[in-house]
Parts: sequence; structure tokens; C-alpha cells
Amino acid sequence: MKAIVNAEIETITNGRISRGAIVFDETGIKAVGKDVGIPEDATVIDARGRIVTPGLIEAHSHAGLYEDGFPNDGDYNETTDPITPHLQAIDGFKPSDVGTLEAAAAGVTTMYITQGSANVICGIGAVVKTWGTSFSDQIVNPAAGMKMALGENPKRVYGSKDKTPSTRMGVAALLRKTLVDAVNYQEKKAYYSEKRGDKEPFARDLKLEAVCRVLSGELRVRCHAHRAIDMLTFMRIADEFGFKYSFEHATECVQVMDELKRRDVPVVIGPGLCSKSKVEVFHKTFKSVVRAVEAGLTVAITSDHHVSPMKYLPVYAALAVREGLSSSDALKTITINPAKILGVDDRLGSIEVGKDADLVIWSGDPLDARSRAEKVFVRGRELPERLMAGDLRPGEEVWVY
Repeated sequence: MKAIVNAEIETITNGRISRGAIVFDETGIKAVGKDVGIPEDATVIDARGRIVTPGLIEAHSHAGLYEDGFPNDGDYNETTDPITPHLQAIDGFKPSDVGTLEAAAAGVTTMYITQGSANVICGIGAVVKTWGTSFSDQIVNPAAGMKMALGENPKRVYGSKDKTPSTRMGVAALLRKTLVDAVNYQEKKAYYSEKRGDKEPFARDLKLEAVCRVLSGELRVRCHAHRAIDMLTFMRIADEFGFKYSFEHATECVQVMDELKRRDVPVVIGPGLCSKSKVEVFHKTFKSVVRAVEAGLTVAITSDHHVSPMKYLPVYAALAVREGLSSSDALKTITINPAKILGVDDRLGSIEVGKDADLVIWSGDPLDARSRAEKVFVRGRELPERLMAGDLRPGEEVWVY
């Protein structure tokens, strides 16, 4: 049992508690408040008035799939087929990735890892902790969403191979065809089960089985889309087939805000702090975060690691504050909002009794670029001093405790 005392606690969902305490262990947060009884056997950590937040959450990352320092070992894009819904990001995750460990030491304790955007349907992403005592200890949800992509990336990858899709029309048509195939597959499977029962095995199709998980509502789609025209196309398709989704990047979301509001679509905006490398991101600005929050959408900020480093997630939130976002809303974009979008807000994203003890003690305001994470706890375990000091060796075993 541990207890952080004399802390300025940013609970995120229930305001700030001044000079409060948090009691926790490896099973979760046991108590939080101003007048909390501290168990006699607890290890007491005096925060001395410092701010404590929940561990930060990266809503969209390629960390551990595209491993920092190993550019030719990128496992995040399977560019041999534009339809790969059966791929699972967890099968390519390398916990020893330096970018992942640096993020953990910077207070980012959870991330959603996903395939790249080369394919129209890219595969299944996972929610993982950035550090743990074993591989299984790091897994929060191995199947937390289905990545799909519209726009320039699938066009470029497959157009260069003289394959479909090479146009936006081709991207949309291939997506619709796959969804129709999945609907037909569902009906055939139901008919086969009713007529034949268990007498003969049904020939399962792993691709269509994965897409059916989207149609059934088991998996939310996480759609890579920058331009307003791509978001409009995807919304039409989603309306047709009735599945749930969020937009990832959403660079031109302001242009279709009324459509997003009408459907209450969550948006994961970013990366904001990098060059405008293609026409799709010409309108990239942190002002989009402000406008989306003001519209009442659930908004998260992403680094899109490795595009920009995940360890600077609070800096990106601070840049949204510079554009007019309140500090409290900015913190939500990297804590409770991504937790909601990822479906893990029952255990992550805020400091509440019963949630995971993912906690960060900051040297100053977490939205001040001069502040750093002094202590980080993941599942109630403090990150080792060696990792906090940045003593990282590429490829080395990570589970040091």
C-alpha cells in the first residue's frame, strides 16, 4: 500500500483537491480526498504541494510497431493488400521500444497502438500500458478498435502499384464492397447454422469475421481522415451500415462540424507540431481542438508517434491552451477524453476510487513545458529510477522492477 500526501490532486472529473491524499496499491486507487485515513503500513510519498494527475493517455500511436531507432523494421503497415482487417497490432508490439519507455517516464502511462494508414481497412488496434512487469501486465484491451483509412495514403500506396484503390472513389468503393461482403457473410453463416446446426463445420473467413465485429458493434472503427471530403464520405458509409466510429487526425473537422455534432462523433486531433508535409494537412492548427471542444464533441489530442514524440503529449495540449482552450479542457484531451474514446474510462483517465493507480507527480504545472514528471506509477508500481533517468538501451528487456 502507498499513499501520496500533501498533493494538489487534479482528479479531472471531480475538480482539484488541495493538499489531498491518494491511497493506492497494485489493485487500484483505494481512497482519494482531503481527509483520507492513511493505513499504518502504507509507504508515504510527500508530494509537498506538487500537482498529481492521472497517467496521460495517447489516443493514437504507432509506438512499438514502428520502433524508434529501427526505421527499416516498421511493422505497422502491411502494404501487400488494401484490405487487412484481421491484422492485430498486439502481434507486432515491442514493449522495449525506446519511444514507448521515454513516454512512460514523461507521464504517458497508456496508449492506443494501431496499424498505419496504408490500407483501406488496416486491422485491429490495442490499448496497452507503456510499461509493466510483463507483456500480459501491459495489455489493457488487445482489441480496442478497427483502423480504417481514407484519403491520400491508400491511394498513394496502391496507385503506385497499379492496383485498386488509386482514387478516392476507389477507396470508398472497396470499403463498401468489403462491408457488403461482411453482411452477406453474416447472413450466410446464420442460414448455415440454422439449416445444418453443428453437423458440418462452417468455413470461416478471418477477414470477414473481423469486419463482422464492427457491424455487430463489438469494435468501434477508428478512421484515419484529414480532409473534410473524406470525413463526409465516411459518414455516409457509416450511416449506411450503422457502425460506431471516431475520426483520427480530423485536420479539417471545423469544415464539417455541424455533421460531426449531429452524429456526436468523437475526434482525435493531431499531430499538430510537425510540418505540413502534404496537401491533406494544409489546414492543420491547434485552433481545431478549441473549436471541436466548443462544439461539444469528445476531443483527444494525439502525437501520432512516431510522427511527433509521444513524450511531449502535455506540450501539445498546452499549445491548444495558447489558442484559447482552458487548462482543464486541455488536460481532459490527454486523460479522460481519450479514455472515453478508447472505451477504458471505467478504469483510466481520472483519479477516482476503483480506477487503476496510474499516477504522475509533476515538478510544476503539467501544461508548462518546463515541468517534468518526477514520479510515475503504473498499476500502482513506481517506474524504476533507471527508466526515469532515461537509461534506455534499444532492444533491452524492459520489465525491470
